[in-house]
Amino acid sequence: MPTGKTYDTLRADIDPLPVIDTHEHFPGPAGQAEWKEPIASLIAGYVRSDILSATDPATLQRLEDQQAATEDKWPLFEEVWSKVKHTAYAHVTNVILAREYDVHEITLESVKSLAGRLIDLRDAKAFEAQLDKYHIRCCLANVWIDWGKYIAGEADVHDRMKVLIAGPELHSVRNHQSVQHNCRKVGRPVTCLDEYVDALGEFCKRMKDAGAIGLKDQCAYGRKISYDSGTRAEAEKLFGYMMDDPRRHLGWPASKPLDDYLFHCLMRICRDLELPVQIHTGHMAGVRNDVAKTNAAHFRNVLELHEEVKFDLFHGNWPYAGDLLFLGKNYPNVAIDLCWANIIDNRYSRRLLADSLVTVPHTKVHAFGGDYGNLEYSCGHLVIAKDNVAAALAEMVDDQWMDLDDARQVAADWLFNNPNRFFNLGYEPVTA
Repeated sequence: MPTGKTYDTLRADIDPLPVIDTHEHFPGPAGQAEWKEPIASLIAGYVRSDILSATDPATLQRLEDQQAATEDKWPLFEEVWSKVKHTAYAHVTNVILAREYDVHEITLESVKSLAGRLIDLRDAKAFEAQLDKYHIRCCLANVWIDWGKYIAGEADVHDRMKVLIAGPELHSVRNHQSVQHNCRKVGRPVTCLDEYVDALGEFCKRMKDAGAIGLKDQCAYGRKISYDSGTRAEAEKLFGYMMDDPRRHLGWPASKPLDDYLFHCLMRICRDLELPVQIHTGHMAGVRNDVAKTNAAHFRNVLELHEEVKFDLFHGNWPYAGDLLFLGKNYPNVAIDLCWANIIDNRYSRRLLADSLVTVPHTKVHAFGGDYGNLEYSCGHLVIAKDNVAAALAEMVDDQWMDLDDARQVAADWLFNNPNRFFNLGYEPVTA
């Protein structure tokens, strides 16, 4: 934990600031988990990746079993926790225990004491109370729901959740069925590539009319985020190939020209509808993946070509901070987003925030997105993010780069004003 007079002052001033959470994976109370056993709740979210890194899938499965008694799981949990307890992911668990349950040491007795006390965020009042407690004005949600119901205003989405269109399922089509599934959302049959692109435009328009505030794309999990232009001829051939026979399926990388073409079409749709685009860059959830393909540097040609589209580049591009700062500095349509990054590597995030102040206009930084499927863990993450914001700004004040008043305003911009403006949310700006 950072210390020092400047840090302490800023941390206290930052605590009550309103926050726009730029990235979540739940639509509201309906998406919250039910916890029946305490140990399973303690390893929810990303710390399970550290457990997998330290042990094996069978161990994780045993610890996540909500039917097993806490006493029976304790010896295994105690052994596993000793291996992961110093990671930033595990720190989120410790923050939640201390702040919500007054538990400051993990023992069998303290864990057992959680039974019956775990907050039930499936309850709408408890969900809203949690948002209010941590001053979260709204959350931007990347969720998988029935989009037909969303367009019709019938989906179970909380008022303070602002939905984003899911990009990958729209441009990463591999067969006849996936094309027709997407087009049924707007009631259009499709027979050719042009009709499909028209249907995508209509779908995105209806989504925006229903309240969607942008598009989110996480194709970095499955491919290098480098999208070639000029692939229409190849794309049309591949699209025709899969449409001619519903039994055909395109593999990878054979389908790349179609994927690339449709991605660029989506960017033009977002431009015309004035929808910002969130892009996954850097580290990925889970284990055993290739982070090199996710470096935001690969995305440069898209930023260059689609200069009228606003891009929110995610996760601090961990571990490629320099490349992200370069893109933020050089491209007016780029924002730097530290969603998830604060708990991937909190020291990296402090450094990135401080370095961004001397390299990038501070109005281009979004300091927090929880990136969980559970609001309680997102709130624990927010505590760490505010620690990082205060630490980065305290360093710059102590270096006489800025004064305290400027630092307070930068914090308000990073946490609220910048994403409010970038995503056209319409809230009144905050003056610190």
